[in-house]
Amino acid sequence: MLQNDLKKINELSFKISNSKDVGEKDQLTEKLTGLLNLIKKDAISSFKNESDIKKFLDNICKMHKYSYNNQILIYLQYPNASYVASYNTFRKMGYHVKKDETGIKILRPSFYTVVKIKNPEEKGSDIIKPYFALTEKEKLKYKNKYDDDITFHSYKFNGFKIGTVFDASQTSMPLEEINKKLNPVLKDDRANGIEDIFIKAIYRDGFKVKYMEHSKTGAKGYCDHENREIVVLKGLNDLMRLKVVIHEYAHALAHEHLEKNHEEYVEHRNKYETEAESIAYVVCKYLGLNTSDYSNMYLYSWSLNRDFKEIDDSFSTIINYSKKIIDNFEKMLAKEKTLDKEKNVKI
Repeated sequence: MLQNDLKKINELSFKISNSKDVGEKDQLTEKLTGLLNLIKKDAISSFKNESDIKKFLDNICKMHKYSYNNQILIYLQYPNASYVASYNTFRKMGYHVKKDETGIKILRPSFYTVVKIKNPEEKGSDIIKPYFALTEKEKLKYKNKYDDDITFHSYKFNGFKIGTVFDASQTSMPLEEINKKLNPVLKDDRANGIEDIFIKAIYRDGFKVKYMEHSKTGAKGYCDHENREIVVLKGLNDLMRLKVVIHEYAHALAHEHLEKNHEEYVEHRNKYETEAESIAYVVCKYLGLNTSDYSNMYLYSWSLNRDFKEIDDSFSTIINYSKKIIDNFEKMLAKEKTLDKEKNVKI
């Protein structure tokens, strides 16, 4: 079934990329989106219990570089995946793919360029046009960096190419190497240092972190979008405090649209808390934190009796913002390591 769907995606993508009519491209893209939704719907309907949800969330933390669509495809083809990469990536790491292994199919999006053409007759009324529709003379003007009559406007979706990746278990990579290199465990006594990295990432995203002496509601923390603050209860142990910081960071990024709509949060509190809790679970799992106190039933029980659109929106939020927070953490960690090296350089 999935192989047939991938074949259809490939056929539609070929038509999209070869069409020179923007309207036709949009119509074909709409068909492609509908087909992807059916694939996601099948995957989501396969989650029969909380262990299925946990397995999917665990896949996110191990493969956070991949898009929502590809996370779904990887899960459907190889639900027990431990680490996924291309044939060449494994070869560069010094490992080889075992004979007769079947690759995992993923989607690689392509895009076409859309340009902006100044309208000489009406100032401020620019003409938006795909690059492929330009005349040869217009293309030369676009490529001329000293000519701003025709400039870049945006990229637009132009279909998918089918790519192939493999799981580490399909290669000569030893299991102990996967655990050692790819799944490091964060000890409790390192939580304080990791929290500092997150706080710097949070500040870079425009939020401050404050600590409160007491909580009137009993909450360990909250996110104040209006004042752009994450507030955490004092007195928590380092590991718990770090988990609270990550949970509220998830609210800060994923739910910024609630800044002036508290009623929306109150009405759909379970949805937003489920998303933040799930994002925090993925990030903590990625860090190697003990996640035994997280309730996967929270996401599972919330998803019961919800329609596909609601669940799909939440899964998209969970994956996209888990990726964003992990990426922000990695960038800040790399920056801190660079600064530490510079401090230790002897003059």
